Amino acid sequence: MIIKRLTMHNFGVYASTNTFEFSGKKPIVLIGGLNGRGKTTFLEAVLLSLYGANSFAYKESSFNIYGQYLRSFVNLSDGTKKTYVELEFDLNNADRDLYMIRREWSAVNKVRTTEEIHVLKNGSYNSFLTENWSMFVENILPSALSNFFFFDGEKIAELAVDNTNSQLKESIRAMLGISILDTLNSDMHRNIRKLQKAVSASAETKEIDRLRTLKENAEEKFSQVEAEITTKDAKLATLKEQCEQKKLDYSARGGDVVGKRDGLLAQRAEVQAQRQQSRENLSQLAAGELPLILVRDLLNNIIEQAVKEKEVAVRKQAVTYVNSVFTKYIKKNKDAEQVSSFINYLDTDSANNLVKPVYNLSDNSLLQARQLIDGGLSNTVESAAQELDRQSKLSKKSDEIENYLSIDINEEELKKVYTDIRLMEQQIRDTEADLAILEQKRSTANGELMKATSEFNKNVSVLLDNLEADDDKKRDIKYSEMAVRVLNEFSVRLQRKKTGLLGETITSCYKKLANKKNLIDQITMDPVTLDLTYLNKDGVEVEKTALSAGENQLMVISILWGLAICSKKKLPVIIDTPLSRLDSNHRKSLIQTYFPQASEQTIILSTDSEIDQNYYQLMKENVGDEFTLCYDDESKSTTILRGYFVGDEK
Repeated sequence: MIIKRLTMHNFGVYASTNTFEFSGKKPIVLIGGLNGRGKTTFLEAVLLSLYGANSFAYKESSFNIYGQYLRSFVNLSDGTKKTYVELEFDLNNADRDLYMIRREWSAVNKVRTTEEIHVLKNGSYNSFLTENWSMFVENILPSALSNFFFFDGEKIAELAVDNTNSQLKESIRAMLGISILDTLNSDMHRNIRKLQKAVSASAETKEIDRLRTLKENAEEKFSQVEAEITTKDAKLATLKEQCEQKKLDYSARGGDVVGKRDGLLAQRAEVQAQRQQSRENLSQLAAGELPLILVRDLLNNIIEQAVKEKEVAVRKQAVTYVNSVFTKYIKKNKDAEQVSSFINYLDTDSANNLVKPVYNLSDNSLLQARQLIDGGLSNTVESAAQELDRQSKLSKKSDEIENYLSIDINEEELKKVYTDIRLMEQQIRDTEADLAILEQKRSTANGELMKATSEFNKNVSVLLDNLEADDDKKRDIKYSEMAVRVLNEFSVRLQRKKTGLLGETITSCYKKLANKKNLIDQITMDPVTLDLTYLNKDGVEVEKTALSAGENQLMVISILWGLAICSKKKLPVIIDTPLSRLDSNHRKSLIQTYFPQASEQTIILSTDSEIDQNYYQLMKENVGDEFTLCYDDESKSTTILRGYFVGDEK
């Protein structure tokens, strides 16, 4: 993925319309600006264009409502209160498809702010992508992985304190693909419970039912404690934000398409009927005069020949008539030598211009042939062209409808999401009336759950050995339980394998950046907790406190670099104020090693103190596009200039 253009209209400090055009000739794009000039706004514009309410910039902001977040960016300088962002990019595929996503909103309605989305593919409006953008962009760059490619210096500084925090770990799990196995595990357990309900009661199953009830009760109690602890200080706005996110999830999974399915089926039937009628019209035209267009030149030749035949016939009649009159004249006049000579000339001329009859068309037939060429055949051709154009439009409409109907939707998951939405809406209504906060001890509930789970698993294992000759449902339960155990083991082994590769990649990245290469020889990642451990060349752990603040930041950059490599996503990297807390050696390492290799397109948002003229000269050979963010104190807005720190900002 390569970003070609970013346009911001009345967005943040960018008043009116401001556009960044990227040539992509070299890997690094350098954007310079002092603090408050709009560097972070640039990063947020890219994230907002791609993800909207799923942007991590919005989720980490202080806004609980997406509409409030949008209104915070509206620049009111021109009085229109209208704002939009446009992002144009291409994908590194064989077709080099070009996409443009535009999000537009206004601050006219202070109660509710909604955005309009328009998507163009290769310059043409695409209704399918417009209505399903969130689902499409998750396939290109899942929002859970965006932290690996778009980040700022302050975030790096925070992660340097705790480089395996919970948010980063969740992103790592998504990258490793473990979350998919968790979903499969949940589906397997749900299938087991369904099968167990269908099995006839027996002494063995009654004991299982009793233990399962105890376990499910303990699970429910523990889940309630977890939920109550998590939400005891939550306000009503938090619930509303969660409900809004769930609706976005519903839309991303294709929920909007399900609601339109019946209408689309009716449209498809109507379009198919129209296409059939058009085909019949073309068949009727083909059965009439239309095939004669293939012999149009022959018809013209026939008419030309018939006209000549008519002229010869008229001439023959004239000569015959003149001869008869001349005969009468001779009888009355003796001196008719000159007239006789003229009559002979007429006979000779008629004989010389004789045309052999071929068609012998009557006057009526000749008239019909001329009417066919001059009018009827042209009208038939025009009618056929209109029907073919109609066929093309109907075919395009049919393809568009089929695109909607062919979306692969997991209706079971969609139904679960829809049920969750209805439940959250009810919770909002209940919370508005009476919000009660309850608290219990988690350790007690967890102990009860562990005990109930252990007893249940132990007894299930024993009882399953005695169900070998039972019916199909009982065998399904047995093999499903076995599959769950295999799945759990596979999940552990898969995570261990992938974390091993990830640790090796992070080690390689760190060695390229760090100066103290002998201090850390290997970086490992715990396959369960995802915590990082640093080892020296003797295999002895190196305490994180042994690293300086700058080295810790290099470690975080190495982690993000390694994660981006292992994700196998060819995406641009955007870094906001990357060097603010690094010393000169570490800055030089990033400039000469990381920036040129981070991606095919690396956009750096820097102050003049981070990348000064000395550092600029070090990286210039890898820099393609350069921009300066210039701030006008009178208009309190930022404009864009070509070149790095030019104009008044120099």
